[in-house]
Amino acid sequence: MNFAELGISEHNVNALKKINILKPTPVQQKSIPLILNGQNIMAQARTGSGKTLAFVLPIIENLKYQPNEALILVPTRELATQIYEVIRDLGNSKVKAFPIYGGVSINNQITKLENGISIIIGTPGRIIDLYKRRKLRLNDIRFVVVDEADRMFDMGFTPDVKYILDQVHTNFQFMLFSATFDNGIRELVKRYSKNKFEFLNLSRDHLTVGNTRQFYYMIDNYSDKFKTFIKVIRREKPKHLLVFVNTKKTAAWLTNRLKSRDNFNYRVELISGDLSQFQREKILKGFKSHKINLLIATDVAARGLDINNISHVFNYDIPKYPENYVHRIGRTSRMNKLGVAITLVVKDEYEYLCHIEGLIDKEIKLRVLDSQGRGDQGRYHNPFY
Repeated sequence: MNFAELGISEHNVNALKKINILKPTPVQQKSIPLILNGQNIMAQARTGSGKTLAFVLPIIENLKYQPNEALILVPTRELATQIYEVIRDLGNSKVKAFPIYGGVSINNQITKLENGISIIIGTPGRIIDLYKRRKLRLNDIRFVVVDEADRMFDMGFTPDVKYILDQVHTNFQFMLFSATFDNGIRELVKRYSKNKFEFLNLSRDHLTVGNTRQFYYMIDNYSDKFKTFIKVIRREKPKHLLVFVNTKKTAAWLTNRLKSRDNFNYRVELISGDLSQFQREKILKGFKSHKINLLIATDVAARGLDINNISHVFNYDIPKYPENYVHRIGRTSRMNKLGVAITLVVKDEYEYLCHIEGLIDKEIKLRVLDSQGRGDQGRYHNPFY
């Protein structure tokens, strides 16, 4: 199956070839024909599955190149920018798109809207601000996408999303993408699609990235976690490392501890929701260019990041919810490159590892360090047996 067979025009097929995208992913194969046919969809698909092109391509195919045709709602500034860059990379000069989010000057965004934008990509707060200022009209919206809906809800945007959708009085085509679903998200889809939608579950069959090698190290006591982390880093020698923790407090502590450590040959930074937009973009730019090669993040702070060539994802804290493990390790093994996911597991957290293995239907292999910090490949076993 190729993009032309899905109904994508020759112009866009050639544009995809120029950026070395030749074969549609499963989410693209299932979504594109339905969206081209005007159907509402609720799709379960994880980050890194190619979902952005799954909705961007058919929207572009059906554009009339008029202002305010498509509204794409996202939870983070980074995701808004990422989607904008995907549209820009397709190289269609007739398609006018722009990312709209807070933390930057609103005046430039107002100017762009006044000049006419076909595809508006924005975070809920700034979209509402512009709407209330009467600088953003929603009278002509033909397509609405809610991307990463689960994180949108986790971050408290549910009332804002509903408010925006209630202002769109056209008979728009509704598309929602989420890695996980609860009753709130399902009710949202039913309400704004008038209960006419196709549900696509593309998450179960692709819960883990096939090229990701997954390991864990068992730790007897929490007090041993940091020194184990250092030993594993020295053993694995990752070149470009994204480290996940469960709380902002741990993120700040670990960042300070690593930066103050002598003979630690990594340039360490922290991505946090408390940073200004300028600071976040500066850190992300440094990480993408490898000027920063160890980035510490929480799940919420990292949501929407799209960074290639991460060799290792490291779970300093094992996630309490197994779905978050899937999101985390999906950030390595991009573009068919081999990646490694490593998790530190304190013994009394072993049940969380079992839940993860149950979700992904796969064993995560145990690795063991000796007293000198050297390791062996280990065999999978229950450490309490």
